Amino acid sequence: MLRLLALLAGAASALEPPPRFDLDLSKAPEDRWNGAVALVLSRHDFEHSFLPVFQEHNATLFSKLTDAHFATIGGAVSKHFPTASAELRGIARQLAAAGHAVTYEYLAAWLYFHELAHSDVAAVDARECTGIVAQAADGSVFHAANMDQSPLAARNLTLRIRVRDAAGAIVFEGVDWYTLLSTGVSRAVKKGLASVQENWRTTTKRSLQEVLRDIENGVISQMLVFRRAFEGAHGDKLAGRAWSFQDFVENVTKTPLAAPFYIVAAGAKPGEGVAIARNLTGADGADWLNGQNRDDFFLCQCNTDRWLPDDPQDPRRTAAEALLQQMGQEEASMLGLFAVSSAYPVHNPHTAYTAMMSASTGEFHAYVREASCPLDPYASVVVDRRYCLHENSQPGILLQ
Repeated sequence: MLRLLALLAGAASALEPPPRFDLDLSKAPEDRWNGAVALVLSRHDFEHSFLPVFQEHNATLFSKLTDAHFATIGGAVSKHFPTASAELRGIARQLAAAGHAVTYEYLAAWLYFHELAHSDVAAVDARECTGIVAQAADGSVFHAANMDQSPLAARNLTLRIRVRDAAGAIVFEGVDWYTLLSTGVSRAVKKGLASVQENWRTTTKRSLQEVLRDIENGVISQMLVFRRAFEGAHGDKLAGRAWSFQDFVENVTKTPLAAPFYIVAAGAKPGEGVAIARNLTGADGADWLNGQNRDDFFLCQCNTDRWLPDDPQDPRRTAAEALLQQMGQEEASMLGLFAVSSAYPVHNPHTAYTAMMSASTGEFHAYVREASCPLDPYASVVVDRRYCLHENSQPGILLQ
């Protein structure tokens, strides 16, 4: 416990719960998000939320697309994903009502941001995210998920959602800054089934033509993969066909993609945790909780394949694993994982928010994070000079 308190003390930074929104699936799709844009803008005006995000990613990606590209993407979403199309049109209508002309076609391109950002026209830096799954001594499984993103204003778009069916039952809960740009979430939980997140994965750049061809052929956006799985599982459960965690993992592993990514998922039962390196048709590898080393009570996935050494210039996995080992399974809890996810450099100036989840207990917490450096970066478990240290320090050196 003393080690845990020390971690929390050293990692203290400002926290802000994001605004909450209930998404009612019984409403017409174009009306489901009514009020969500105003909710976000009530915290941060357009010039400090949507606008800087649009400006940065227009410069690095969307300015490379032509009007014909936007029309193609918008048409494909309307054809293959009419519900998402209607929801995006409703969001565009809300932005227009607030005085900001944002077209449906532009939001449709945002729905496929990750896929387009993996193409050869993008000048998007690799994003950095961290996922940690840990099993407590009583078998409960907990999940911590950091979302790292730029620009800084992206955190001001963060929205926590609770999705309900016509009877008012919770389908799943989630959080993201992409939500109003995609209608999806990249961190989510459904009690009794799974918690899940995605992390950026870099493999080989695809041509823009290849990505657009997949979009035209109806390949789903990665931002909709988890939402579709949870809604499908909920519908099947109502029909008497309950999903297992293995069913969920199989679904998100075999869904065709137009760009690679990592999946970190945890179930409700002991041993249910996995980190998956997705390719376009399946998986290049998957590590399970209590897999090769039965004594390991945790899994950590950042943005490097787990079978490769951690990048010395990006030692977040090294730091998280060292902290988890020091902490021990007796501190494997929601609080313990929050402490690890809040320690530099796991939490760093690019960390927009942290989600804390457990399919075992149904808990879901989300916090917008401060863009800050620690008072003493040299007190961190590893030295990381990317953000907060002098240029001459050695990166990725484990401190004893």
